[in-house]
Amino acid sequence: MTPLDGRSVLKPASDVRFRIVDREAVVVRQRDSEVLVMSDVAARLLALADGVRPVDAWLDVLVEEYEVDRGTLERDVLQFAAELAEQGILEVADR
Repeated sequence: MTPLDGRSVLKPASDVRFRIVDREAVVVRQRDSEVLVMSDVAARLLALADGVRPVDAWLDVLVEEYEVDRGTLERDVLQFAAELAEQGILEVADR
């Protein structure tokens, strides 16, 4: 997979469904018949990964929600998004 950067546009993989249930993110990976309970941070990234906005736009939103400097936020978000992509939960959107 190509390394992610602030211009990367991501979306949930085609076999992934995600909902908030009782304040927890529940991810269903249909291809693997797998159900995952994700952290609130993962849920937030999945909600922002709309296939339209680049990661830089996510950062604009998240920097207002969390008390963290933008550089640290960018590093952490890109790393976590890459992990979600490696697990097949997120994928790069066609532009």
